[in-house]
Amino acid sequence: MTGGREAKVAVVGVGPWGFNHLEKLAALLGPERVAFYEPDAERARAAEERYPIAAAFAAWEEFLESDYGAAVLAAPAARHAELALEALAAGKDLLVEKPLALAPAEAADVVRLAEEKEAVLMVGHILLFDPAFEALKDVVAAGELGEVKYITAARAKLGTVRLEEDVMFSLAAHDVALATWLLGGEPLSASAVTVDALGTGVADAAFLNLSFPRGVTAHVWASWLYPLETRRFVAVGDEAMAAVIQEEKGRGGLTVYRKGTRPGEGGPEVYDDGSRVVEVPDVDLLEAELEHFLACLETRATPRADGLQGLAVVRVLAAAQKSARASGAPVRIEG
Repeated sequence: MTGGREAKVAVVGVGPWGFNHLEKLAALLGPERVAFYEPDAERARAAEERYPIAAAFAAWEEFLESDYGAAVLAAPAARHAELALEALAAGKDLLVEKPLALAPAEAADVVRLAEEKEAVLMVGHILLFDPAFEALKDVVAAGELGEVKYITAARAKLGTVRLEEDVMFSLAAHDVALATWLLGGEPLSASAVTVDALGTGVADAAFLNLSFPRGVTAHVWASWLYPLETRRFVAVGDEAMAAVIQEEKGRGGLTVYRKGTRPGEGGPEVYDDGSRVVEVPDVDLLEAELEHFLACLETRATPRADGLQGLAVVRVLAAAQKSARASGAPVRIEG
């Protein structure tokens, strides 16, 4: 396991997102320290044509036996756990694209082996590196919102329809990761209602309710069958509210709203003391995520989005799936 800028990193799976990893890593490390493995011959050929300077492994075993000490797993989600376990057993450090796995038991196996091997294990919950959400976490930690009462999030667009993982694992995972990170812990239970509008056997739209300690609730809506690109995350406190909103194109920003209700003579009265926009830098999120991964390789620090964070998200989503099969009945999250 070689650290930081001396690392040699392979990208496993060079679909569109995996290729983005390949290009960013080549820019950060130099192309001579980057390689890829892609079992699909057509995709591998396309990657070699687009980026001929990167080394290509002809077989998975060739990578496992190589001096490349780290990998980014951007393979299909159904294979994340299998590939991660084999790579960890071979002594590799890993950044596994989200979700870490499609079942809690598989995710737990990956986390356990990473701990045994003292490996860096990071999960690709990329929005944890968005400056707007970093600023939101600071606002909550500083008590500016008072006590957070509930979170509501929406993530929808007309996007890629997947056949292996449903819309909860594909899109809602982002907001579940944000909610658990922002609130500093896992929910106690989850309930969900889903829609299989396309008849593929997996959910195209999902409506999740998560119950956290101290009575905090998070509502997450996700859909890849929706005419508008909608990305919205709102935290409501008993003193103020904050929102990260991105509608259609463009980066989102953070606004803090000093509004709510306070006791009055005739009952609760609405107040509005204005709002403030929190200035945040415009950064390349994938680059920021990979920079963090490389820093963790060098220092052996625990990543912000570590294996336990990834496991927590998988637990929540698995409970939500179970709830959806039970017509939305709440399911306790075991952890």
